Amino acid sequence: MKRMTTNSINGLYIVLLAVMLASCQKGYLGKKPDKSLLVPKTPADFQSLLDNFNVFNVSPGLNVISGDELAIPDELLDGFGNTTEKNCYLWAKDLYGGEQGYEWNLPYQQVFYTNIILDGLPAVNGSSPADARKVRGEALFYRAFAYFNLVQDFAKAYDPATATIDPGVILRLRSDVNDKPGRASVAQVYDQVLKDLAEAEALLPLTAPYQSRPVKAAAQALLARVYLQMGQYDKALAWATSALKLHPELIDYNTLDESADMPFPNSPAVSNAEVILYTRNAAYEYSIASNTIVSPELYALYGDNDLRKSIFFSGGEVNYFKGRYTGSGYDLFGGFATDELYLIRAECSARAGDGASALADLNTLLMARWKTGTYIPYTTGNAGNVLSLVLSERRKELACRGLRWEDLKRLNREPGFAKTLVHLHGGQDYSLAPGDPRYVFPIPAQEITISGIAQNER
Repeated sequence: MKRMTTNSINGLYIVLLAVMLASCQKGYLGKKPDKSLLVPKTPADFQSLLDNFNVFNVSPGLNVISGDELAIPDELLDGFGNTTEKNCYLWAKDLYGGEQGYEWNLPYQQVFYTNIILDGLPAVNGSSPADARKVRGEALFYRAFAYFNLVQDFAKAYDPATATIDPGVILRLRSDVNDKPGRASVAQVYDQVLKDLAEAEALLPLTAPYQSRPVKAAAQALLARVYLQMGQYDKALAWATSALKLHPELIDYNTLDESADMPFPNSPAVSNAEVILYTRNAAYEYSIASNTIVSPELYALYGDNDLRKSIFFSGGEVNYFKGRYTGSGYDLFGGFATDELYLIRAECSARAGDGASALADLNTLLMARWKTGTYIPYTTGNAGNVLSLVLSERRKELACRGLRWEDLKRLNREPGFAKTLVHLHGGQDYSLAPGDPRYVFPIPAQEITISGIAQNER
């Protein structure tokens, strides 16, 4: 790989990224900049770079196939052209098999891009301060989201007792490619994510012309998600509440065509009322609708009058997942939506011992999910273990969105919710026990060679 030799990639050369990011499978550092490229001169120029839909509105996707939501038949798994997908499904020691580590490279493309924007923006923001603040807010949001995604896949779950010593990821905060920071701790990565989000939340607007641009509620939703992973439930509840004040809408599933192959609007071209920020999970062969075959265990969780059973799944002898908030037959949803916020708030209330508030949020959500007239609201008298109920509904509602993997990692630290995963292939059971080192993805060999950082234990 040809490395850059300039002391700094000046923000004024940012248009080169349109070329670099198209070929960034070779790593998040690219080719030497061509100084003849057009120079951005206004916040609108930087905004156009953030609107690169195929860079910023994409989240990692291998965590879905690594979890317990899919049951992929042998002939389908063996036919995948991407070795990494099969290796993830079977939790192999070597995930990549010589292929590029897209799950690592993708977020670092976003980090690289945002760092150049953040470094270059101050030189031009005098022309439109309000627009410059908004652009800065978007860049900070996307950098935070990228690092949060990285630490979910390439580090242990956040544990307050060990986060300061658990290896995280490389924390790049400048666009100077000669700056070679080592591997930050998990705590340092989370601290940076929270710092970026705190500023982004203050800068982002309340509304945007497209669901693919982050707004204030998106930053609040990500803050709620981050604090949930950290086990700081009071803060997660507060941020979920703030986001719901701005974006409380739920779709009544009774208004959808449950027989449709793609029952949700084809977002973001057509607005989905629940979507706060549209991103899609990176497309792999498993994510094609007819290949996203769900686990019978997951399918069995839904009641007969629960519309999610027919709206999320094909209902055939082999069930595939069709309940995509992308409205696409190829892309799984990886963004932020209102339903997740109700579930975060319900979980946090349950953990605080406020069962009534937890069930109120759960009832609000489920009234919009069950056939009209069939849902019997939960009360503290009939709910049983409220936290278990909320976590079960979280699993059902947020299926195939890329959230289950991080939930498994954090819940494995609680004996009552820890789970051993089992995938069957070739007549053999492959298992992943709670706390297994394979819950942490290996860093691509190319990155180890370039940076010299330590490889994750497998």
